[in-house]
Parts: sequence; C-alpha cells; structure tokens
Amino acid sequence: MDDKTMTNEENYRFDVAGYMIVPGVLTAAELNACNQALDQLASNNGPLRWTSPVCNPLRALREHPVLMQYLEQICGEGVRVDESPRLVESCTEATDLSGDDEWVDWSRAYRQYNGHRFCQGVRAFWALADVGAEDGGLVVVRASHNSTVPAPQDLVDGTDPMGLVEQPILQAGDLLLCTDSLMRGVRPWQGAGPQRLLECGYISTGVRPGAASEIHGEDSALPEWADDLTDIERAVLHNPNRPYPPPVVHSDGEKVWLAEEPGVFHPSVYIRDPDSEIDEKEFFHWDLCGHLVLRGVMDEEWLAAANEAIDKNPDRISHGGSAAGDSTPLAGTGVGRSSMGNPWALPAPYGEPFQRMIANPALVQRMNWIMGSGFECMMCNGFLSGKGSSGHFLHSASTPAKVGNHYRQQNGRVYAESLNVAWQLRDVTRADGGFVCVPGSHKTAYPMPDGIRTCDNEMGLVKHIEMKAGDVLLFLASAQAHGAYPWTGEQNRRMIFFQYRSRNMYAP
Repeated sequence: MDDKTMTNEENYRFDVAGYMIVPGVLTAAELNACNQALDQLASNNGPLRWTSPVCNPLRALREHPVLMQYLEQICGEGVRVDESPRLVESCTEATDLSGDDEWVDWSRAYRQYNGHRFCQGVRAFWALADVGAEDGGLVVVRASHNSTVPAPQDLVDGTDPMGLVEQPILQAGDLLLCTDSLMRGVRPWQGAGPQRLLECGYISTGVRPGAASEIHGEDSALPEWADDLTDIERAVLHNPNRPYPPPVVHSDGEKVWLAEEPGVFHPSVYIRDPDSEIDEKEFFHWDLCGHLVLRGVMDEEWLAAANEAIDKNPDRISHGGSAAGDSTPLAGTGVGRSSMGNPWALPAPYGEPFQRMIANPALVQRMNWIMGSGFECMMCNGFLSGKGSSGHFLHSASTPAKVGNHYRQQNGRVYAESLNVAWQLRDVTRADGGFVCVPGSHKTAYPMPDGIRTCDNEMGLVKHIEMKAGDVLLFLASAQAHGAYPWTGEQNRRMIFFQYRSRNMYAP
C-alpha cells in the first residue's frame, strides 16, 4: 500500500472475503521485542496487564503505522481503539462463532453503498508466532460479513461446519484484518508452541464503543431536572454512562413499560414460513457463496445411461482450442477442449438421460426459491475434455452491475436472473481439475483483479469444488466469478452443462 491507498486487489479481497492478510508487517526486531514482553508477562491468554514498561512493544502495536494506514482506508478518518490488545485465548473446545447479527448491530456492520465502503468495526490480529494449516486457533466464515441471512445454529455451535469454516494460515509478523461483522471463533490450539495471536478492536467515528471500552463512573450523568422523570422517561433520555445493553421500553400504543431485563427488542413484520420447503442450510450456503451442490441426484442406472449415450455417439464430440486466454496456470499442456453440443438432441434413446435433467424435481425445487417461477432452460452442452486440456479463465464477475448479473436477498427471498447447472457424470477431485469459483464474489463492489482472472495470483480466494458422480452444481452464471482448472484426470471430464434464465430476461 502506498500513500494510504489500498490496491484494487486488496479492496477486492477484503470486500469478497471480509478479511485480508498483510504479510510480514513486523520486523524481526519488533517480533523479538513483543515475544520477550509476553515471556516476562507470563501470560498466554486473555487481556494483558499494562502496568509495566515491558509492555511498551505490545502497546506500540495498537497504533502501528502500517495498521493505521489500512484502518483509515477501511474505516475512515477518526478510527479509534475500541478494545486494547489481548491474546486470543487457547481453548480445549471449539467456541461458538460470533459476528452473525443479520444487520441488527449497524455500529459493527459492513456495507458498500454508492461506491463508498462503510466498515464500522475492524478486528486486527497480530501473529507473533506461526499458525500452520492444522494448528487451530482463529477460524472464520468467509464472506459472512455480506450475509443478510441468519446463520444456522449447527454452523454457529460447530455441530456442522458446512464446509464453510476456514482457518487462516499466518506467518510470524503477519497482520490479519477482518470486519467486526465477520463470523469467527476459536478452535483448540494444536500448534507446537504457545498460541501467540494478539487481537485489537477498532471502530469508526460516531459509533458506540464496546462494553470493554465504555465509560464507567457514576450510574447517571443526567441533568438535575431529570430527577422528576419516571423510570421509563429516564431510560429513554440520553445518558452518557448508560450501560449496554440498554433497558428495553415496550409499548402497545396506549401505555409503556420497562422489560424486566435489558437487551434488544426489534419487531419484524415477517416470520419464517414452515411451508416454504426451503432447507435452512442450503439457503444460507447459496446466499453466502453463490453456488450450491445437490448430492446424489442421479442414481446408478441414470448415470450409466448418460455415460453410455456419450460413448455411443463419438461423432458428436467436437474439439476446440484453449479457453485459458492469456493464463499460464490454466493453459494445460496445449490439448484443446472437447465438448458435445446439445446432448439432449441425440437420437433415441440416447437423448433421454439428458432430457430428464431439464426439469428434475430436485432441481426445480431449488430453482423456484433461487429464481422464482417462470424460468427457462436455454441450452445444454457436454464438457468432455481429456487429460491436459486447458482450463477456462475466470469470468462473469459481478461488476459492472447490469440486469444479467443481478443478485439480491430481500424479504426472505433470493433473486437471481441467470443460473448455470452442471451435472457430474464422473467423480471430480482437486487433482482432476475442473470447476473453480470465488465464493462470495456475487456481492463484491470491486472489479475482479487480473490475477484472479488468470489464476496467476489467486489471493486465497479461488476454490475448487469436489463432486461425486450424480451430484448437481448450481452457480450464479453472471454474478459469481467462476472458471476451470486444466483437466489432469486420467479419465475424460464428463459434465453436462445447462443454462437457465429468469422470467425477467429477454432471449429471442
């Protein structure tokens, strides 16, 4: 970062994932001083004691110049410390994930609006020791800062990670920045040495401080004339020393009364529809990531018929050039991509396995809540590339905004105008290659960097989706960034690709 200006790559990364890692911020001398201070404090958990000069290296991290440059870009001028540095606590059991508040707490929210970023709270994590892939410690749910769907309880309490919980890998000296609204938690520490991850909290100007930094003094800072007010009136009148959470005042329109306990009361005109036939976890995963995998839709007989249809019609397979563009990582070994156009139109009985895919019940059930009724199936194609064939550069980024890449969740419904559906006829592993995407990119407000497009610099955002034969992949065609790695599997790729459009799109 130069002159306080974050690059498009940094903005894209932070906007899509909700967190970013700034590598190697601390020098060897700074690292050594901080670790020596922790050794003398003999503390590996929780808030640090600041009464000794030995803490000076740790205090300095609160306003480290590199950190402050990023904070001013993310939160704006006037950003201030909300929670002094504390060591992320080692635990023996996984903690519940925090940060999911479905916009209830605007003072900690993240939003892009009219080209401006509003990030009200940031957590800064200083890695004073390495954090390896299986070490445990801090975990996050990528892109959850942009979610407006309540997280399933199984995800929050760790019963079902849903393939969404990830552990950032850090080197000593790295700085991790995440939005305060990003879902995060702690997993048991498995590293060789002590866990040394230092956490600080920051907020933008004008938002409420957290409980740890609130002013504590007299119970009341109300003017003298307020002594004659009722308890309810005093509860509503501004009091700088009011505790948080504040008292709850109820009203039925005729009278008012205080709740027995403080908290948050925020009525809604909407309630969940138990007859919607929408799976809570699928809905959350789709809105969070922009794709969804339906497991085991095709049975063995159907799979066998579809594969036989391809085997019996080799003359329908065409061989083309590379779709890698100017990407070296996606170029493969120079073998062109193979495909079969319109497999649903193969002569009887070979077209039937693909015709069955058009309006499969499991697919239609999901498409009704993803697109709404009236959608149309536009095309069918078979991706049949052999070993060494090129991948496909990442495309269909969500910017600039236009009718085809529209995506939104509002009033309990998701809206998508263009949807791709991929039926897997063979198992697909990471070693094979194939479909990749950038989860959460359907909500970004920044252009896709070239490094993502070519996979020369994936920034830790590009994800390969492993699937089994019979699985069906749904993904946002013109909103989620997606593409494919080169095919390196011993067997040819076999994926049947469909495209659907909503009733709102015009297609002559």
